[in-house]
Amino acid sequence: MDGVREFVNNSCSNLNIIISVRAGDRIGCVYRVEEFCLKRFECLKICFGNEQNPFIDGIKVCYYDYGQYGATELVVKKYGCTLDNLLNKNFRIIFLSAGPTIAVSAHII
Repeated sequence: MDGVREFVNNSCSNLNIIISVRAGDRIGCVYRVEEFCLKRFECLKICFGNEQNPFIDGIKVCYYDYGQYGATELVVKKYGCTLDNLLNKNFRIIFLSAGPTIAVSAHII
């Protein structure tokens, strides 16, 4: 899982995803930013880092559909916290519709 994850859009909207890649193991230090789009019900495997920088430090998910805008932004604040584990110990990251926002879930494959 060195800098590669599978992202799944299980929402009814096209999504714009921005991930911040952590510089090494230093939380809050950004190595690079990767931005991509996921169409409705699309699944993409994204390579965003390398062996030295394999961790996601934050993620922002946005949609604009039928005149409505929604966004969810999650940022890791502490090593080993629930969010850090969700983003970095699971291969598949899943996005779901949750009213005006997007829920983020994950599971190991």
